[in-house]
Amino acid sequence: MIEKLYLDMDGVLTSFETRWAEIFGSPAQAVRSRKNFIDEWPEFVARKEFETLDWFPGAQELLKCVETLNVPVEILSSSGGSRFHFEVSEQKEFWLKSKGISYKKNIVPGRRFKAQYAKPNVVLIDDTEEIVKSFNEAGGIGILHRDAKETIKTLESLVNL
Repeated sequence: MIEKLYLDMDGVLTSFETRWAEIFGSPAQAVRSRKNFIDEWPEFVARKEFETLDWFPGAQELLKCVETLNVPVEILSSSGGSRFHFEVSEQKEFWLKSKGISYKKNIVPGRRFKAQYAKPNVVLIDDTEEIVKSFNEAGGIGILHRDAKETIKTLESLVNL
């Protein structure tokens, strides 16, 4: 039985990589390389891009499913580091509010902090393999998100155990 469900934002609810590629011309997968953030990250944050990101494909369908599960849901997202933690947190909160999403927000100053939320029967839906792995290693249940339909199937199977 699931006691709590955490939803990541970038790559689960929002299309961060798509926006990054539109602005900087980098292929979306290049965003995963930390070195690509060094020069462009301040500009992305200064432009308040997190406030206007598009929905990730299938995110609204995923949210509809989550609402039917009768499980406490919270947001667990990274700000990308301590340097712009306040600014990114505010922008992410703005995005959530603008979409009518009122779940408790946990914005951590780096992805390594997500594993601290892991407990037995606590689920994290995230699109980053290393985060899911560390969440699982810390005792939680991480679901690697690529496609809403597959994530929904996995969630429903966990709820029905």
